[in-house]
Amino acid sequence: MFLNLYTQNIKVFLSAVTVDMESLRNSVKNILLKAGIEIVEQKEDLTPGQLLDLMLSANCSMHILGNINICDQDSAVYQTPPAQHYRTAKGIDSKEYKMFVWNPSGTINDNNQYINIVRRNIDDNTIYSDITSPIVFVEELRSIMNLKPEVKAAHDAYDILFIYNSLDKDSAREITNMLGDLHTVVNLEINADTNTDYMDFILSQLPLCKMGTVYYDFAGDWAVPFAQQVWKQIGGAGSATQLFIAGNSSHADETQLKPLKKIMAYSINEKSIIPLDIKIYYDKLTGKNNTQ
Repeated sequence: MFLNLYTQNIKVFLSAVTVDMESLRNSVKNILLKAGIEIVEQKEDLTPGQLLDLMLSANCSMHILGNINICDQDSAVYQTPPAQHYRTAKGIDSKEYKMFVWNPSGTINDNNQYINIVRRNIDDNTIYSDITSPIVFVEELRSIMNLKPEVKAAHDAYDILFIYNSLDKDSAREITNMLGDLHTVVNLEINADTNTDYMDFILSQLPLCKMGTVYYDFAGDWAVPFAQQVWKQIGGAGSATQLFIAGNSSHADETQLKPLKKIMAYSINEKSIIPLDIKIYYDKLTGKNNTQ
């Protein structure tokens, strides 16, 4: 089984639109759903704070512009739903959150001069597009949101690269604290719900270490496919730096490790014993004598 850690489930806040864009909005909504993108919408009256929280529950927002100004020029406060959504998204101070602003007509004329104002206020977190195809626009959104931030390698030599899932961070830290009394350890916490690319870090850092360890407690469904993926990426049995997988027997069991039996060393043991298991394997790899 191949585990793709790097594709995030994208959530899009789909903004309200002016009446001339309702039909297109419905089409885009269907395309988003078919693309596996989750949609967040405002379905009831909300305070400004509640609207902000709702929009922040998504990764980005989509705003479709048409021939009617999203601000109601006949209103003293210009508080149409599309305008509220646009202003709220514009005010989000986050490097991760993005606004996708779409002018599907691709033209600016007397009917939609307000789009010029929108374009003059585009910033780094705003993607403006006049692509005519809604399918291409959705694909553009998906490709941008699936860009993988890189974890920068430490570029220092360590004894052990210790990898664990964020679900197991508490017990992992106990183990690395014990390991730290014996070895130099660099930790890598994997959050499988983000779109971060961890593999570049592993491929650049692992050769600087004498061994790698994949640890798991609750995250057994993650650990084995991930260890297999890393093992293949580093060259399998021919890799200069070998992997060891360790499971906390409080929740892990040996049946989970059947796919690894012939390719990788492993241990299922009590949390307090796992640092010793790792040390024994480390000494075996480095040629140290473990007998007293």
